[in-house]
Order: sequence, then C-alpha cells, then structure tokens
Amino acid sequence: EQPYDWNDSHDTKRGPLILVSDYGLKYNILRILRSKGCRVMAMPVDAAAKDMLALNPDGIVLSPGPGDPALLEYVVENAKQLVGHLPIMGICLGHQIIARIFGGKTFKLKFGHRGANHPVLDIQTGRIHITAQNHGYAVAAEGIPTELEVSHINVNDNTVEGIRHRDLPIFSIQYHSEASPGPLDSLYLFDKFLDMVRKY
Repeated sequence: EQPYDWNDSHDTKRGPLILVSDYGLKYNILRILRSKGCRVMAMPVDAAAKDMLALNPDGIVLSPGPGDPALLEYVVENAKQLVGHLPIMGICLGHQIIARIFGGKTFKLKFGHRGANHPVLDIQTGRIHITAQNHGYAVAAEGIPTELEVSHINVNDNTVEGIRHRDLPIFSIQYHSEASPGPLDSLYLFDKFLDMVRKY
C-alpha cells in the first residue's frame, strides 16, 4: 500500500506538508488540514518512520483508530522514531500511542466513552469543551511519565483527555477534535498544532 496524497489540486503547494498516520482516520481530519492551507498525505499504518521522514514533512498527526493500544507495540515503536524530528499531534488512538511512546500505561474503561456531549476541561485555560468521543481505552493518570503533563481531563470521570510534552512540540487529545460527528468546540486544536509547525 502506498501513501495517499490527499490533494485534489496544487493550490496549497506552498503550505506545510502534514503526514497523517492512518490507524483508521476520519477524512474530516484531512479536510480540516487542507482547509487551513496544508498539503496532506495519509500514510499507511505500516509506513516506516524513516520513509515518512524522507518525505521532509513539517508535522505528523497520529490518527484515531480501533483496538487496544497495548497490542500495537509495532505502531508505538515506529512512532517513537518520529519523536524529536518534528511537531506531532495525536488524536484518540494517536493520543494513547503518544502516552505509550514515553512509557505511559493505558487501560480498558469499564464503560467506554461514546457520543457527542462529553465535557472536557482544558486545565490551562479553565474552559470546558463539549466533545465527541468514541473510545474504550484510556491513558492511565497514575504513572504519567515525567516528560509529559496532563492538559485535559474528563469532567464526568476525571480520566485523562489530553497530554503534552514539557519540552518537545508534541501534544495529544483523547476525544475527536475533527467534529465528525459532533461539536465544533475543539477545532482550535488544529490551529494550535499548526502554530507549533510554523514555530518549529
């Protein structure tokens, strides 16, 4: 399987090149990045880090997808090789992969988070966002690696909904920021990521 260049025209050829690791991504992630002036390529789940870096991307998005992150060690090990090279944003499964890259743990929720009305607190701003969620696993709050800090928590059950690296341009969120389906509250996170890309 080859990388999929999701650009139907070349009007964004001067924009940053963002690679999206396809763990089961929603196309709205690609649409949003395109709408913000990015060149976008969806990469197969088995694309090697060295091959991704050879494309000289400006940033990487680790996408949502199904499954137990504890069983995806090959994905974690591959994504680990991207760390330190460029900004990375993780969404849902991508968030769990980032936690595991740095030694964090994940666990199966007793009741999965499903639906479009989950309140999430942004710790830095104190703002509560209404989010869409669809996941059965979560990042364990206990034993969060020292390089990471919790950035968002679920108001209903206090589970970890976001983390960020203390030094590197890396952050992730558990919920679906791409508003497909659900609320638009979290689209600002793509702007935050692209801000990192520009600064980096």
